[in-house]
Amino acid sequence: MAIVFALLAGIFTAAESAINSQLGKQITPSIATLHSLATGAAFMLAVSFLRGSYTRYPKIFSLSPVWLIGGILGALIIYLSSKAIPVLGVSRALTLILAAQILTGLVIDAVYHGSGINVYQVFGVLFFLLGANLIIR
Repeated sequence: MAIVFALLAGIFTAAESAINSQLGKQITPSIATLHSLATGAAFMLAVSFLRGSYTRYPKIFSLSPVWLIGGILGALIIYLSSKAIPVLGVSRALTLILAAQILTGLVIDAVYHGSGINVYQVFGVLFFLLGANLIIR
């Protein structure tokens, strides 16, 4: 099921990026970002109430503040994407975004999870970057 979730996240990322870039062109990227986050927050609030998980929200106040910056990063992702996509196009922008995600993910796994980086991952990244280079040309 996790594979299906990951694939859906990829599909939704591309669709959201295209939608937000068009919205940003119609209004402004910052208002498009605000609308996207507000709509997403309202949706997740409804999901939390329907699932009954809202009772766990007070636990957030006992967490380290570093774990609470995801919303800022999410806002920056939406804003920066809505600025890049009108110039680069959806496929080029998402290719660069995905390349950065893969490289960052490998570093995070190696540094924080102690998994290291093996030769297969190095070749996989090199082939991905070669493919990304072909896509963005």
